Amino acid sequence: MSFIRRKRVVLKKLAVMLLTMAVLFVMTDLSGIKASALLSSNVAVPTWVNEKTYDSAYTHPFNRQTDTIILHWNKTVGANRYQVYIYGGKYKSWTRYCTTTRNNVTVKNLQRATAFQFRIRAIYSDNSYSAFSKVQKICTARMNYDQAGWEAMCRIVYHEVGRINDDMWDRPIVYVADCVANRFVAAKYLNDPLWAPYYRNYYDIQSIIYRSGGFMSDYGLTRDGCDYGYVPQKVKLAVWGATYAQPSYKGIENDYTVFYWCNTGYYQSSYKIAYSFRIPWGYFSIWREFWG
Repeated sequence: MSFIRRKRVVLKKLAVMLLTMAVLFVMTDLSGIKASALLSSNVAVPTWVNEKTYDSAYTHPFNRQTDTIILHWNKTVGANRYQVYIYGGKYKSWTRYCTTTRNNVTVKNLQRATAFQFRIRAIYSDNSYSAFSKVQKICTARMNYDQAGWEAMCRIVYHEVGRINDDMWDRPIVYVADCVANRFVAAKYLNDPLWAPYYRNYYDIQSIIYRSGGFMSDYGLTRDGCDYGYVPQKVKLAVWGATYAQPSYKGIENDYTVFYWCNTGYYQSSYKIAYSFRIPWGYFSIWREFWG
């Protein structure tokens, strides 16, 4: 056999081997379970554990809210692995994020202030797999905060609307929540020339609120009775909406151009004044409200 012919035979065998390996790779996922395993209608489909929002780092780990989401689902009887899929942001189509034996996974390196969708399916010991779960949608935040920062935001919003829980205060609650979040976001993440120089020395949101002079101090809030334990759910939901880029609260759209407000009884010309009203505390026996 000539050298050239032998070389062709070797190359042909090599090509066959590479093709075989490619087929095996396609047929097998990273966990060693065949992707061609049969879909079974006789096995259970995983169910999600609901997202936890405020008061917890369960779904949104403190100081990593802008790029990390923790998913949880209920263990499925008989399943030994789960495949997690993601869609949104840089994932332009449904993409398998991982295969895991656990019933939770930490999804990292996500885009800030972005909505993501997730779905999972269970894989069983006989290499059958379930149908996909329902889709769970979770957003990353516009800003990072810790537990103290979250409580600080809620306390100052509660304080600035006069600690009133009536529905007529829904709009100022939303506006103040936007204002508090927007200042920090503009300075830290957007490098806004109006706010970045002023807040560059403040690392976290509670430092801005308590020590910048633009809000109320921790002592002042406590003195006025604005403890976090008194903050109503509607304030927490409004702050959540402003922080996580939710579209609205009770039909009131969040306004990401709001940066500050003014507690006076007249309109201001600046478009950045969301509203102006006199707070009904202290010696004030009447109050006026204006929607900007």
